[in-house]
Amino acid sequence: MTPAVSPGDHLMMEGFSFVARRPRRGDIIVFETGNIPGLEKGAIYTKRVAGEPGEKLRISEGRLQVNGASISISNVAGEIRYSSVPYAHYLTSDTNTVMVPEGHYFVLGDNSTNSYDSRSWGFLPAGAILGRAWLCYWPPERAGRIQ
Repeated sequence: MTPAVSPGDHLMMEGFSFVARRPRRGDIIVFETGNIPGLEKGAIYTKRVAGEPGEKLRISEGRLQVNGASISISNVAGEIRYSSVPYAHYLTSDTNTVMVPEGHYFVLGDNSTNSYDSRSWGFLPAGAILGRAWLCYWPPERAGRIQ
């Protein structure tokens, strides 16, 4: 998730936002891996929501397309460009699309070339989401709102 979240960052998560609304594209969520095949059981991950329930996704020329329209997702470094990863099972080429099932999300890491995310292990059940990452409090030089 670099540069939004780097190894060693200590984060604060809040769960109030998702009481009033569903997670939406661009949110950096915290989730528990539970029984997601391919992920260590009981681990906690952070990823950025890219696809919401019922959406058709594709990655073409490094850009995310949702229901046929190009969507820009940004972090502090600017627009995130998505690349193919050799271990991906979903969105493996410019012509490959996925439909996000109801009750699930498609999440991607900001460091696209080095992220083990939904492209590899599939859809994230909504029930696995713990909350939204919103503040880094350690180390001091990285302290502040997560974007």
